[in-house]
Amino acid sequence: MRTHAPVQAPAASPETRRKAARELDGILESKVFRALSEPVRIQILKRLTIQGRSDIASIAAHVPQDRSVVSRHLAQLHHAGFVRREKVGRNVYFEMDGPAVVAQLEQVVERFRAVVPLCCPSD
Repeated sequence: MRTHAPVQAPAASPETRRKAARELDGILESKVFRALSEPVRIQILKRLTIQGRSDIASIAAHVPQDRSVVSRHLAQLHHAGFVRREKVGRNVYFEMDGPAVVAQLEQVVERFRAVVPLCCPSD
């Protein structure tokens, strides 16, 4: 019995590949990846996982930046939807928003899944 090599899909056209590259650029430049591109922000998320709801001072005690820099990182994480913040009196408390993080990562995966057939079909 003779076996045949699998039929490969035709190569994507240059315009299709450009479209895929634009979409991929949008994915990789999204607020999700910008938020996760800084190692200190990853440390902050880990710290919030360990400590739970925390104020800036307690978070800053565990990272190598000043409070003002930690505050800017937390603002970026909040903008990306990774953390919730609550002001109580003069203090601001932060906690990771797990369901929002999962939803955002799922959205990234879905967007990427839509790009794959345009640029890099399977064998």
